[in-house]
Amino acid sequence: MPKNNSALFINVPSAFNAYAGSKLHAGIQIYPLLAYANLAAVLRQKGAEVKILDLGIYGTFYKLIPTIQEFKPGFIGVTCTTPLFHEAAEISRIARKLLGKDVLLVIGGPHASAIPEEALKESEFDIAVIGEGEVTLSEIWDGKSFEQIAGISYKKDGNVYSNSARETIKNMDDLPLPALDLYDVSRYMCSKSMSRKSPVTNMETSRGCPAKCSFCNKNISGRRYRIKSAQRVLEEIKLTLQLGYKEIRVIDDQFCADKKHAREICELILKNNLKFPWSLAAGIRVNNADLELLKLAKRAGCYQVGIGFESGDQKSLDSIDKDITLEQSVRCMEIVKKAGIESIGFFMFGLPADTEESLNKTIKFATKLLPDLAKVTITMPFPGTKLFDQYEKANAIKTRDWKKYNFHRAGDVYTHPNLSFETMEKYYNIFYRKFYFNPRYIIRRFFRSLFRMSIHRDIYYFLQTFFPKYIPHK
Repeated sequence: MPKNNSALFINVPSAFNAYAGSKLHAGIQIYPLLAYANLAAVLRQKGAEVKILDLGIYGTFYKLIPTIQEFKPGFIGVTCTTPLFHEAAEISRIARKLLGKDVLLVIGGPHASAIPEEALKESEFDIAVIGEGEVTLSEIWDGKSFEQIAGISYKKDGNVYSNSARETIKNMDDLPLPALDLYDVSRYMCSKSMSRKSPVTNMETSRGCPAKCSFCNKNISGRRYRIKSAQRVLEEIKLTLQLGYKEIRVIDDQFCADKKHAREICELILKNNLKFPWSLAAGIRVNNADLELLKLAKRAGCYQVGIGFESGDQKSLDSIDKDITLEQSVRCMEIVKKAGIESIGFFMFGLPADTEESLNKTIKFATKLLPDLAKVTITMPFPGTKLFDQYEKANAIKTRDWKKYNFHRAGDVYTHPNLSFETMEKYYNIFYRKFYFNPRYIIRRFFRSLFRMSIHRDIYYFLQTFFPKYIPHK
């Protein structure tokens, strides 16, 4: 148990600018980290004094030292993805230097869950939480001995030990409402290219994804699909709007998997006359698209949905165990357009079976589908994924310098079976040029801009996309 009753959660400085200077420069999104709101709510139930320091809204460490010195927390929690681990580790070193052994340092998130022992050895953290953190953190706070807490790795007497895995939370309604009030609402203003209103925040209506995509890390929420009841989701929506948030990003991996549940949520929004824009930011699987459900979602305020197309080559799709077909992708795009919802198409270059021919197919496929926005990333084998294990077994991982594991500013971190890193980078740039300079896209975008009276804004975001070094993000 921490030595005092205060807890501080810290978001790393590059949380929102990891893609600055990339082709996604215009779409940088700033929103409260839901994980901290969930964990903070658990500790507040136990009477803890909790604060969240979001260094991401400053982009630097400069608030870190004065906050720690003033608050003197007995507990500091940090979560991070792989390319941001170096910043999390630096936070642990600064906190240890300032507070010594009087602070319990805990790390969680995708990177720590994937390689917890390595994360502990490369930092000053005492504990790495593996998977969902709410129950585990509750037991840590209660002072349960480390040896008896499932789902953690921990340091003791100069060594690192790992316990058995923790089961995923069965009843999502047992979780307290997220402590989103701990964030300064006014700080979370998103680009209009990716949102309708600000401030924006995230929400989850379910956890878990049974899909087996080899590039995806499932070590937080697992494969077991679990839902919050529609009534519980309604409570969260009402609280979120009362706190002053104007838009909600639903970050479920599988919002449309349980269509009955999704319909209930939409119907409750309409029944309660709640008017706010929301999006399915994490996307839907192309084989789950349903016209009537999406029409209902639009009536309830959903204006945008992400779609994981990934590739225009079936062999490449099969090489990542995506378990979808190109025909399903085409049908999904037709359904989304018929529903009148904006679309963001997600694509990937560097899938294991990719060749230059398949990259060209993907570019042609994207321009054929013509979503409202398109994003392509260079495939990155993150720790904890099947893809990373495959490449590591083949001695294809070139470096464990995690800073280079960035989708849009990737370093040459692995040897692809068919493509050089330079080739993938070249086609990454070709994709954006061919998609956004496609005459069909330009004409459609022009008339939509006229209708929305947003021509000047769209030109600004266009310049940010292709000249990010000269057009700063605001």
